[in-house]
Amino acid sequence: MSGRANEAGWRSQRGQSSAEWLGLVLLVTALLGGLAASGVAGPVAGLAHSVSTKLLCAASLSGRCAGVGSLDRAYGGELAGMVRERAPELLYGRDLLGLPVDYRTCRSPWCAEGPGPGTVTESLAGEPVTLFTRVIDCRDGAGPGAAVTSPAGAPEPECGSGRRGSVFIQYWAYYPDSASLRGAPLLEREGYHRNDWESVQVRIAADGTVSQRASSHAGYNHTRSPANWGSDLGWGFVREAAERLGLREPGGWGESTGRLLVAGGSHAGNVDDPAGRGDYPGRTPADRVRLVPLETTRSGPLSRPARFDPITPPWRKKVWLDPEAEGTG
Repeated sequence: MSGRANEAGWRSQRGQSSAEWLGLVLLVTALLGGLAASGVAGPVAGLAHSVSTKLLCAASLSGRCAGVGSLDRAYGGELAGMVRERAPELLYGRDLLGLPVDYRTCRSPWCAEGPGPGTVTESLAGEPVTLFTRVIDCRDGAGPGAAVTSPAGAPEPECGSGRRGSVFIQYWAYYPDSASLRGAPLLEREGYHRNDWESVQVRIAADGTVSQRASSHAGYNHTRSPANWGSDLGWGFVREAAERLGLREPGGWGESTGRLLVAGGSHAGNVDDPAGRGDYPGRTPADRVRLVPLETTRSGPLSRPARFDPITPPWRKKVWLDPEAEGTG
């Protein structure tokens, strides 16, 4: 099966009662809790997680968690093709522990744990490497997010001030936890938090120019460099000074590389590294990344109860509506 066949899809299922849904959720919870309490790990725990995920998906009142065509249903054929074409290859730093996974079925570090160096397509528990997608279409006549069904009364994306004519594609990665200061004496706990959302973003201009940037702490970067520290800290005056001096790309936007370079502990991203691939021993090829349209899944039965404290989810970030936003809040 091709990697693109792993696109996430949700298909309506009828005839399932809320009581059946609740019963299956309780069953799955008891199963996983029992395994955790007994110390079962490895293949047995992975099998249990795989089975429980399928049960949750089947009982979610929305059908399968994965299937062909979800991007086309969300965006239409043209935009879906752009999303597939521009999906990034993921390169993982040496100390990366958890992979980007589907938050609807994995919210714990253990089910996101990766197998280590080499080509990686799923976690040890069987969770596929997943990126959630968001499209803002600012072309004339298309309208903001033209192919995307938005809730009634939802605010429209910002397509003025130089955005007109461009298509913006956001690829969002969810991690169950983040450890920015892993290994730092006395500070390691300060850098840890549950839940983490990071992104890599693509801008396709009216003239066909393709640019790319990645989220990194409080800002967006292109090339890995010490000149990014002002952006990383959210210090706009330092970032602007570095950009005026030509030390970093304006707004983090630079030439597309088709890659997302992921730092191990914090998951901070870049799309280029002058040092090459040597610091990134793990990878997921672009065509093996599972793509999930976030606009149409975030209101589904498995998404609605989700909380991401202390992190802000993508649909509440400024960049969700303003694709040129310079901060990650």
